[in-house]
Amino acid sequence: MSTSHIVTANESKAKTVFRVVSGNFLEMYDFMVYGYYASAIAKTYFPSGNDFASLMLALSVFGAGFLMRPVGAIVLGAYIDHHGRRRGLILTLTLMAIGTACVALVPGYATIGALAPVIVLGGLLLQGFSAGVELGGVSVYLSEIATKGNK
Repeated sequence: MSTSHIVTANESKAKTVFRVVSGNFLEMYDFMVYGYYASAIAKTYFPSGNDFASLMLALSVFGAGFLMRPVGAIVLGAYIDHHGRRRGLILTLTLMAIGTACVALVPGYATIGALAPVIVLGGLLLQGFSAGVELGGVSVYLSEIATKGNK
């Protein structure tokens, strides 16, 4: 086996590891940003005339995303077992991107009314659903592609 073939294979694995890990990083980053900006999100999407009530609504929606994780783990875990890790992780990252887009791109309550918090809720539920299997799926996938002695 030539040295250039080994370097290419190692570069390919490094790119794969980077893509898989960066997807997981971005998912966790997105949840952190929502929590950090919860008060601004509350004012934009959950106005109630009471800042505390708006914040609690925003954090409740945030928490609802976490409740979807076990459901996502069961459903997407079965999908991954049936269709393979790579296809499953692509589906998971696609669902995460759609959920993130729902949260990031929806106009505020002042623009579209009660539909705004519903879309934010849907986006966070979709994010939680996809996140339920991502960490376990990523860990198993990285273990499967690792060379012997590098797991």
